[in-house]
Amino acid sequence: MQISKMAVEGGGKEMNEIKTQFTTREGVYKLLTHSEYSRPNRVPFNSQGSNPVKVSFVNLNDQSGNGDRICFNVGRELYFYIYKGVRKAADLSKPIDKRIYKGTQPTCHDLNHVTATADSVSLLVGFSAGQVQLIDPIKKETSKLFNEERLIDKSRVTCVRWVPGSESLFVVAHASGCLYLYSAERPCGTAAPHYALLRQAEGVALHACKSKQPRNPLRRWTLGRGALNEVAFSPDGRHLACASQDGFLRVLAYEGCGGSGGSGGSETAPLLTGSMRSYFGGLLCVCWSPDGRLVVAGGEDDLVTVWSLAERRVIARGHGHKSWVASSAAVTRTCSRSSSSRRSTAGGGSAPTAPNHGSPNATRRTGAA
Repeated sequence: MQISKMAVEGGGKEMNEIKTQFTTREGVYKLLTHSEYSRPNRVPFNSQGSNPVKVSFVNLNDQSGNGDRICFNVGRELYFYIYKGVRKAADLSKPIDKRIYKGTQPTCHDLNHVTATADSVSLLVGFSAGQVQLIDPIKKETSKLFNEERLIDKSRVTCVRWVPGSESLFVVAHASGCLYLYSAERPCGTAAPHYALLRQAEGVALHACKSKQPRNPLRRWTLGRGALNEVAFSPDGRHLACASQDGFLRVLAYEGCGGSGGSGGSETAPLLTGSMRSYFGGLLCVCWSPDGRLVVAGGEDDLVTVWSLAERRVIARGHGHKSWVASSAAVTRTCSRSSSSRRSTAGGGSAPTAPNHGSPNATRRTGAA
Protein backbone atom coordinates (compact mmCIF):
# COMPACT_ATOMS: atom_id res chain seq x y z
CA MET A 1 0.00 0.00 0.00
CA GLN A 2 1.41 3.39 -0.96
CA ILE A 3 0.46 6.46 1.00
CA SER A 4 1.62 9.83 -0.26
CA LYS A 5 2.31 12.85 1.87
CA MET A 6 -0.69 14.95 2.64
CA ALA A 7 -0.59 18.75 2.69
CA VAL A 8 -2.40 20.60 5.41
CA GLU A 9 -4.63 23.24 3.91
CA GLY A 10 -4.09 26.75 5.17
CA GLY A 11 -0.92 25.94 7.12
CA GLY A 12 1.29 25.13 4.16
CA LYS A 13 2.97 22.30 6.11
CA GLU A 14 3.23 18.66 5.25
CA MET A 15 2.28 15.81 7.55
CA ASN A 16 5.35 13.62 7.43
CA GLU A 17 4.17 11.35 10.22
CA ILE A 18 1.28 9.07 9.38
CA LYS A 19 -0.16 6.76 12.01
CA THR A 20 0.72 3.12 11.38
CA GLN A 21 -1.50 1.77 14.13
CA PHE A 22 -4.32 2.79 16.45
CA THR A 23 -5.98 1.24 19.48
CA THR A 24 -9.70 0.67 20.03
CA ARG A 25 -11.69 -1.13 22.68
CA GLU A 26 -11.46 -4.32 20.66
CA GLY A 27 -7.69 -4.20 20.25
CA VAL A 28 -4.89 -2.82 18.09
CA TYR A 29 -5.16 -2.20 14.33
CA LYS A 30 -1.88 -2.05 12.38
CA LEU A 31 -1.07 -0.86 8.85
CA LEU A 32 0.63 -3.65 6.88
CA THR A 33 2.88 -3.22 3.90
CA HIS A 34 2.05 -5.02 0.68
CA SER A 35 4.84 -7.54 1.23
CA GLU A 36 3.62 -8.31 4.75
CA TYR A 37 0.03 -8.89 3.68
CA SER A 38 0.61 -10.77 0.41
CA ARG A 39 0.35 -14.55 0.33
CA PRO A 40 1.97 -16.73 1.44
CA ASN A 41 3.81 -14.40 3.81
CA ARG A 42 0.93 -13.03 5.82
CA VAL A 43 1.55 -12.11 9.42
CA PRO A 44 0.72 -15.16 11.57
CA PHE A 45 -2.56 -15.08 13.47
CA ASN A 46 -1.93 -13.55 16.91
CA SER A 47 -4.65 -12.47 19.32
CA GLN A 48 -2.34 -11.52 22.18
CA GLY A 49 -3.17 -7.85 21.88
CA SER A 50 -6.72 -8.25 20.61
CA ASN A 51 -8.76 -11.11 22.01
CA PRO A 52 -11.69 -11.87 19.71
CA VAL A 53 -15.23 -11.77 21.00
CA LYS A 54 -16.48 -15.29 21.81
CA VAL A 55 -20.13 -16.24 22.37
CA SER A 56 -21.58 -19.15 24.38
CA PHE A 57 -25.23 -20.23 24.70
CA VAL A 58 -27.14 -22.43 27.14
CA ASN A 59 -30.77 -23.34 27.78
CA LEU A 60 -31.75 -23.55 31.44
CA ASN A 61 -35.02 -25.45 30.81
CA ASP A 62 -36.93 -22.65 32.48
CA GLN A 63 -40.67 -23.40 32.72
CA SER A 64 -41.42 -19.80 31.78
CA GLY A 65 -40.26 -20.62 28.24
CA ASN A 66 -37.49 -18.03 28.31
CA GLY A 67 -34.57 -20.19 29.41
CA ASP A 68 -31.99 -19.21 26.78
CA ARG A 69 -28.89 -17.43 28.07
CA ILE A 70 -25.95 -15.87 26.24
CA CYS A 71 -22.42 -15.16 27.45
CA PHE A 72 -19.84 -13.05 25.61
CA ASN A 73 -16.57 -11.26 26.30
CA VAL A 74 -15.44 -7.80 25.12
CA GLY A 75 -11.94 -6.70 26.06
CA ARG A 76 -11.54 -7.14 29.82
CA GLU A 77 -15.28 -7.52 30.37
CA LEU A 78 -17.51 -10.61 30.55
CA TYR A 79 -21.31 -10.45 30.23
CA PHE A 80 -24.16 -12.89 30.89
CA TYR A 81 -27.63 -12.01 29.57
CA ILE A 82 -31.09 -13.41 28.93
CA TYR A 83 -31.22 -14.25 25.21
CA LYS A 84 -34.48 -13.56 23.38
CA GLY A 85 -33.45 -14.48 19.84
CA VAL A 86 -32.06 -12.55 16.90
CA ARG A 87 -35.24 -10.53 16.33
CA LYS A 88 -35.52 -9.21 19.87
CA ALA A 89 -32.38 -7.64 21.28
CA ALA A 90 -31.34 -8.23 24.86
CA ASP A 91 -31.68 -5.36 27.31
CA LEU A 92 -27.99 -4.45 27.60
CA SER A 93 -28.66 -2.27 30.64
CA LYS A 94 -29.74 -5.32 32.67
CA PRO A 95 -27.12 -8.08 32.55
CA ILE A 96 -27.59 -11.07 34.82
CA ASP A 97 -23.89 -10.84 35.60
CA LYS A 98 -21.07 -8.55 34.52
CA ARG A 99 -17.39 -8.92 35.43
CA ILE A 100 -14.42 -6.67 34.72
CA TYR A 101 -10.97 -8.20 35.09
CA LYS A 102 -7.69 -6.45 35.85
CA GLY A 103 -4.28 -7.63 34.72
CA THR A 104 -5.69 -10.27 32.36
CA GLN A 105 -8.43 -10.65 29.76
CA PRO A 106 -11.03 -13.37 29.18
CA THR A 107 -10.24 -15.14 25.90
CA CYS A 108 -12.82 -17.95 25.75
CA HIS A 109 -15.63 -19.57 27.74
CA ASP A 110 -18.03 -22.49 27.77
CA LEU A 111 -21.28 -23.29 29.63
CA ASN A 112 -22.09 -26.73 31.05
CA HIS A 113 -25.37 -27.93 29.52
CA VAL A 114 -25.53 -31.00 31.78
CA THR A 115 -25.71 -29.20 35.12
CA ALA A 116 -27.55 -26.07 33.98
CA THR A 117 -30.76 -25.24 35.89
CA ALA A 118 -32.88 -22.14 36.33
CA ASP A 119 -31.00 -21.37 39.56
CA SER A 120 -27.45 -22.32 38.66
CA VAL A 121 -25.09 -22.75 35.71
CA SER A 122 -21.39 -23.65 35.52
CA LEU A 123 -19.33 -21.31 33.33
CA LEU A 124 -15.68 -21.90 32.45
CA VAL A 125 -13.61 -18.85 31.52
CA GLY A 126 -10.09 -18.96 30.05
CA PHE A 127 -7.70 -16.02 30.35
CA SER A 128 -4.82 -14.46 28.45
CA ALA A 129 -2.40 -15.19 31.33
CA GLY A 130 -3.16 -18.93 31.31
CA GLN A 131 -5.62 -19.33 34.20
CA VAL A 132 -9.08 -20.92 34.03
CA GLN A 133 -11.93 -19.80 36.27
CA LEU A 134 -15.12 -21.68 37.17
CA ILE A 135 -17.97 -19.34 38.05
CA ASP A 136 -21.76 -19.33 38.46
CA PRO A 137 -23.10 -16.16 36.77
CA ILE A 138 -26.61 -16.73 38.11
CA LYS A 139 -25.55 -17.00 41.75
CA LYS A 140 -22.73 -14.51 41.03
CA GLU A 141 -20.25 -16.84 42.68
CA THR A 142 -16.66 -17.78 41.88
CA SER A 143 -16.17 -21.47 42.53
CA LYS A 144 -12.56 -22.31 41.62
CA LEU A 145 -9.47 -21.00 39.86
CA PHE A 146 -7.28 -23.48 37.98
CA ASN A 147 -3.63 -22.98 37.03
CA GLU A 148 -3.66 -19.97 39.36
CA GLU A 149 0.13 -19.92 39.77
CA ARG A 150 0.63 -20.80 36.07
CA LEU A 151 2.59 -23.93 37.02
CA ILE A 152 0.79 -26.08 34.44
CA ASP A 153 1.03 -23.72 31.45
CA LYS A 154 2.03 -20.07 31.21
CA SER A 155 0.64 -19.37 27.73
CA ARG A 156 -2.71 -17.88 26.74
CA VAL A 157 -5.82 -20.06 26.97
CA THR A 158 -7.27 -20.35 23.47
CA CYS A 159 -10.27 -22.64 24.07
CA VAL A 160 -12.16 -24.34 26.91
CA ARG A 161 -14.70 -27.13 26.45
CA TRP A 162 -16.77 -29.21 28.85
CA VAL A 163 -16.57 -32.93 28.08
CA PRO A 164 -19.99 -33.94 26.67
CA GLY A 165 -22.20 -35.59 29.29
CA SER A 166 -19.82 -34.80 32.16
CA GLU A 167 -20.55 -32.65 35.20
CA SER A 168 -16.90 -32.06 36.11
CA LEU A 169 -14.47 -32.91 33.27
CA PHE A 170 -13.27 -30.26 30.83
CA VAL A 171 -10.39 -29.64 28.42
CA VAL A 172 -8.26 -26.51 28.09
CA ALA A 173 -6.24 -25.59 24.98
CA HIS A 174 -3.25 -23.25 25.15
CA ALA A 175 -1.19 -21.17 22.75
CA SER A 176 1.75 -23.44 23.66
CA GLY A 177 0.14 -26.20 21.56
CA CYS A 178 -0.80 -28.27 24.61
CA LEU A 179 -4.24 -29.55 25.57
CA TYR A 180 -5.05 -30.45 29.17
CA LEU A 181 -7.83 -32.49 30.74
CA TYR A 182 -9.07 -31.19 34.10
CA SER A 183 -11.53 -32.29 36.75
CA ALA A 184 -13.44 -29.58 38.59
CA GLU A 185 -13.28 -31.77 41.69
CA ARG A 186 -9.48 -31.91 41.89
CA PRO A 187 -6.83 -29.36 42.93
CA CYS A 188 -3.94 -28.25 40.73
CA GLY A 189 -1.18 -28.85 43.27
CA THR A 190 1.50 -26.56 44.65
CA ALA A 191 4.31 -27.64 42.29
CA ALA A 192 4.71 -28.03 38.55
CA PRO A 193 3.32 -31.40 37.38
CA HIS A 194 5.45 -34.25 36.08
CA TYR A 195 4.26 -36.41 33.19
CA ALA A 196 4.66 -39.94 31.92
CA LEU A 197 4.24 -40.73 28.21
CA LEU A 198 1.28 -43.02 27.53
CA ARG A 199 0.99 -43.12 23.74
CA GLN A 200 2.10 -41.14 20.72
CA ALA A 201 1.33 -40.86 17.03
CA GLU A 202 2.40 -38.60 14.19
CA GLY A 203 2.26 -35.03 15.47
CA VAL A 204 0.60 -35.87 18.82
CA ALA A 205 1.57 -37.38 22.18
CA LEU A 206 -0.53 -38.24 25.24
CA HIS A 207 0.86 -37.95 28.77
CA ALA A 208 -0.52 -38.76 32.23
CA CYS A 209 0.23 -36.68 35.30
CA LYS A 210 2.55 -38.47 37.76
CA SER A 211 1.46 -37.72 41.32
CA LYS A 212 0.91 -39.61 44.58
CA GLN A 213 -2.16 -37.52 45.30
CA PRO A 214 -5.00 -36.93 42.81
CA ARG A 215 -4.44 -33.60 41.08
CA ASN A 216 -4.92 -31.67 37.86
CA PRO A 217 -4.29 -32.02 35.02
CA LEU A 218 -5.40 -35.60 34.45
CA ARG A 219 -3.96 -35.75 30.93
CA ARG A 220 -1.83 -33.67 28.61
CA TRP A 221 -1.77 -33.81 24.81
CA THR A 222 1.01 -32.11 22.85
CA LEU A 223 0.06 -31.39 19.26
CA GLY A 224 2.29 -30.30 16.39
CA ARG A 225 4.07 -26.96 16.41
CA GLY A 226 2.50 -23.64 17.24
CA ALA A 227 -0.68 -22.62 19.01
CA LEU A 228 -3.71 -24.87 19.39
CA ASN A 229 -6.43 -22.45 18.28
CA GLU A 230 -9.68 -24.36 18.85
CA VAL A 231 -10.98 -27.80 19.82
CA ALA A 232 -14.42 -29.37 19.46
CA PHE A 233 -15.90 -32.63 20.75
CA SER A 234 -17.97 -34.84 18.47
CA PRO A 235 -21.64 -35.02 19.51
CA ASP A 236 -21.12 -38.50 21.00
CA GLY A 237 -18.00 -37.40 22.87
CA ARG A 238 -15.79 -40.10 21.33
CA HIS A 239 -13.61 -37.84 19.18
CA LEU A 240 -11.93 -34.48 19.65
CA ALA A 241 -11.14 -32.27 16.64
CA CYS A 242 -8.19 -29.89 17.06
CA ALA A 243 -7.36 -26.92 14.80
CA SER A 244 -3.73 -25.80 15.07
CA GLN A 245 -1.61 -22.89 13.89
CA ASP A 246 0.69 -25.32 12.05
CA GLY A 247 -2.16 -25.83 9.56
CA PHE A 248 -3.19 -29.31 10.69
CA LEU A 249 -6.61 -30.58 11.68
CA ARG A 250 -6.09 -33.55 14.00
CA VAL A 251 -9.01 -35.71 15.09
CA LEU A 252 -8.12 -37.47 18.34
CA ALA A 253 -9.75 -40.57 19.77
CA TYR A 254 -10.84 -39.21 23.14
CA GLU A 255 -12.60 -42.43 24.13
CA GLY A 256 -10.11 -44.76 25.77
CA CYS A 257 -7.64 -42.09 26.87
CA GLY A 258 -8.33 -42.89 30.53
CA GLY A 259 -9.51 -39.38 31.21
CA SER A 260 -12.08 -40.40 33.79
CA GLY A 261 -9.33 -40.25 36.38
CA GLY A 262 -8.81 -43.97 36.70
CA SER A 263 -6.36 -45.98 34.61
CA GLY A 264 -4.32 -44.67 31.76
CA GLY A 265 -6.63 -46.15 29.16
CA SER A 266 -5.88 -48.91 26.70
CA GLU A 267 -2.27 -48.84 25.51
CA THR A 268 -3.34 -50.31 22.18
CA ALA A 269 -6.19 -47.85 21.58
CA PRO A 270 -5.50 -45.53 18.62
CA LEU A 271 -4.58 -41.99 19.60
CA LEU A 272 -5.06 -40.26 16.25
CA THR A 273 -8.20 -40.99 14.24
CA GLY A 274 -7.16 -38.90 11.25
CA SER A 275 -5.71 -35.62 10.09
CA MET A 276 -5.54 -33.18 7.20
CA ARG A 277 -3.63 -30.02 6.34
CA SER A 278 -4.92 -26.63 5.27
CA TYR A 279 -4.31 -25.29 1.77
CA PHE A 280 -1.81 -22.96 3.46
CA GLY A 281 -1.52 -21.11 6.76
CA GLY A 282 -2.96 -21.96 10.16
CA LEU A 283 -6.38 -23.33 11.02
CA LEU A 284 -8.34 -21.04 13.35
CA CYS A 285 -11.69 -22.77 13.93
CA VAL A 286 -13.34 -26.19 13.86
CA CYS A 287 -16.79 -27.68 14.42
CA TRP A 288 -18.74 -30.93 13.87
CA SER A 289 -21.89 -31.62 11.91
CA PRO A 290 -24.84 -32.46 14.20
CA ASP A 291 -24.68 -36.16 13.22
CA GLY A 292 -20.95 -36.37 13.97
CA ARG A 293 -19.98 -37.53 10.48
CA LEU A 294 -18.25 -34.39 9.20
CA VAL A 295 -15.67 -31.98 10.59
CA VAL A 296 -15.58 -28.41 9.29
CA ALA A 297 -12.43 -26.30 9.66
CA GLY A 298 -11.47 -22.80 8.54
CA GLY A 299 -8.43 -20.58 8.78
CA GLU A 300 -5.88 -18.41 7.04
CA ASP A 301 -6.35 -20.02 3.62
CA ASP A 302 -9.79 -18.31 3.36
CA LEU A 303 -11.39 -21.72 2.78
CA VAL A 304 -13.98 -23.83 4.60
CA THR A 305 -12.69 -27.41 4.53
CA VAL A 306 -14.97 -30.40 5.13
CA TRP A 307 -13.35 -33.62 6.40
CA SER A 308 -15.22 -36.94 6.53
CA LEU A 309 -14.82 -39.09 9.64
CA ALA A 310 -15.89 -42.27 7.81
CA GLU A 311 -13.63 -41.70 4.78
CA ARG A 312 -10.77 -40.12 6.75
CA ARG A 313 -10.22 -37.51 4.05
CA VAL A 314 -11.18 -34.06 2.78
CA ILE A 315 -14.36 -34.25 0.73
CA ALA A 316 -14.88 -30.54 -0.03
CA ARG A 317 -13.29 -27.11 0.18
CA GLY A 318 -15.64 -24.14 0.15
CA HIS A 319 -14.65 -20.87 -1.57
CA GLY A 320 -16.15 -17.43 -1.11
CA HIS A 321 -14.38 -15.81 1.83
CA LYS A 322 -11.95 -13.00 1.06
CA SER A 323 -10.27 -13.06 4.47
CA TRP A 324 -9.45 -15.54 7.23
CA VAL A 325 -12.25 -17.81 8.43
CA ALA A 326 -12.28 -17.20 12.19
CA SER A 327 -15.43 -19.04 13.30
CA SER A 328 -17.69 -21.83 12.06
CA ALA A 329 -20.89 -23.50 13.25
CA ALA A 330 -23.11 -26.25 11.82
CA VAL A 331 -26.89 -26.12 11.68
CA THR A 332 -29.50 -28.62 10.46
CA ARG A 333 -32.38 -27.52 8.28
CA THR A 334 -35.15 -29.42 6.58
CA CYS A 335 -35.93 -28.91 2.90
CA SER A 336 -36.42 -30.98 -0.22
CA ARG A 337 -33.29 -32.51 -1.67
CA SER A 338 -32.58 -34.07 -5.01
CA SER A 339 -30.33 -37.03 -5.63
CA SER A 340 -26.64 -36.77 -4.72
CA SER A 341 -24.55 -34.65 -7.02
CA ARG A 342 -20.84 -34.24 -7.45
CA ARG A 343 -19.06 -30.95 -6.91
CA SER A 344 -15.61 -29.75 -7.70
CA THR A 345 -13.19 -29.34 -4.80
CA ALA A 346 -10.25 -27.01 -4.38
CA GLY A 347 -7.05 -28.33 -5.85
CA GLY A 348 -8.66 -30.14 -8.76
CA GLY A 349 -10.70 -33.32 -9.03
CA SER A 350 -14.18 -33.87 -7.67
CA ALA A 351 -15.78 -35.41 -4.63
CA PRO A 352 -19.36 -36.36 -3.75
CA THR A 353 -21.35 -34.07 -1.52
CA ALA A 354 -21.97 -35.15 2.06
CA PRO A 355 -24.23 -38.23 2.18
CA ASN A 356 -27.78 -37.64 3.27
CA HIS A 357 -28.05 -39.85 6.35
CA GLY A 358 -31.27 -40.22 8.29
CA SER A 359 -34.30 -38.39 6.95
CA PRO A 360 -34.36 -38.08 3.15
CA ASN A 361 -35.23 -34.39 3.56
CA ALA A 362 -32.44 -33.49 6.00
CA THR A 363 -29.63 -31.33 4.73
CA ARG A 364 -26.63 -29.97 6.55
CA ARG A 365 -25.33 -26.46 6.14
CA THR A 366 -22.33 -24.82 7.66
CA GLY A 367 -21.98 -21.16 8.50
CA ALA A 368 -18.57 -19.52 8.78
CA ALA A 369 -17.35 -16.02 9.53
